[in-house]
Amino acid sequence: MSKLIKEESEMKGKRILVSVLVVMVMIALSSTIARADQTDKLIEILKDKGTITDDEAKSLEKKDKGEASEKEAKGEESSDDDWTKKIEVGYEKGVYIKTTDDRFSVKLNVRTQGAFSYEVQEDQENTTTFKVRRARVLLGGNAYYPWMKYFTQITLEGGNASLRDAYIQATYFDWAEPKIGQYKVPFDREFLISGFDLELIDRSIVSDTFSLQRDIGIEVSGELIRDQLAYGVGMFNGSGANQNNVNQEFMYVGRVVYSPFGPVPYSQGALNTPASPKLSIGVSGAYLPGLKPGERKTLAGPLGNTNIVPVKSDVYELTADLVFKYQNFSLEGSYDFRNIDPNKSTPFGQEQAQGFYLQGGYFLIPKKFEVAARYAWVDPDNPNQKDDNKQQEYTGGMSYYMYGHQLKMQANYSYFRNQSTSGHLDDHLVQAMITLAF
Repeated sequence: MSKLIKEESEMKGKRILVSVLVVMVMIALSSTIARADQTDKLIEILKDKGTITDDEAKSLEKKDKGEASEKEAKGEESSDDDWTKKIEVGYEKGVYIKTTDDRFSVKLNVRTQGAFSYEVQEDQENTTTFKVRRARVLLGGNAYYPWMKYFTQITLEGGNASLRDAYIQATYFDWAEPKIGQYKVPFDREFLISGFDLELIDRSIVSDTFSLQRDIGIEVSGELIRDQLAYGVGMFNGSGANQNNVNQEFMYVGRVVYSPFGPVPYSQGALNTPASPKLSIGVSGAYLPGLKPGERKTLAGPLGNTNIVPVKSDVYELTADLVFKYQNFSLEGSYDFRNIDPNKSTPFGQEQAQGFYLQGGYFLIPKKFEVAARYAWVDPDNPNQKDDNKQQEYTGGMSYYMYGHQLKMQANYSYFRNQSTSGHLDDHLVQAMITLAF
């Protein structure tokens, strides 16, 4: 019985849908016929009054029908208010739709990385696996004004969708561009570079140890002195991505970058083979007063680890970075410093974590085939004396760029040495990855 009722309900729905479609078609046809009848009547009246001759009337009727047939063949609308003339669709570093007056736009990007890894760990079993390293969907554009920008990024790797970025930015003045929402904290250059624009598969252990990653807050940034000096200052919740502030304390961050030969884009490698030298020097500082253990959670870096921040503490971080590119050669590096002060006595107490990395790359075939290498060292001291063994990283790799960073293949070998109470633990990691971004 229930099946019969369901079938009758479906048939009723189909009948309603067909009826609606028929009515819509009839309305469209009747409108067209009415317009045609009005035109014919007007021609007949003009002929009866002697305003036009029989031959002229026939010519007008023929011309009217010809224009209608031509528009129908071309699929054109008779209305002057044609919305398709106000919309532009295309591809420019992403699929976009925008209004011709530049008041509204949306750009879609899809990025994914498929990887394979083989890891040999001295104190654990070896592992071999395929994985989705990154999978992202990005939407950005402007609304109401060309300078009112927005951007969102959704993470898909791991099987769960989560919000990575979501912010609004006013770019009316180059020297002062306010931004509010969730995004990368303006701190270390290596993390500010997209994971899709790296010349080695992963970032260094220095970035893993000191990066502040993402947070929710407000920032003002801009470029000064003929684009040679860039800055960014911001105030954030201090709790990480997708997290509200848990107290009345905030995280304060500032960054200044000097580029004497013009701005250097945030991407690795001399992919564009600059004919003249490109140099950029950056300095950043961050202050997190009253940071609670476990306060920083998702996409927030190592300060969410309760072994590193065991009690409520004031945290200070500093970093200085450099990047140089010329022709087929690129070089970059940074020095990072952190102090976690549970007694609030001094910003530079006894437990001072620090680290540095140096990375270089060279295109053996310009814009196509690159080799790169990196050395990194970290001393992650903290008040709890846990997870604070010195670490070293040696990584070498090669990249083949089929279409810049948007389509490339990479292979890396990494050797990690971790200090322990009994000596050293040595780990080896072999990785291969392909990147597709559009």
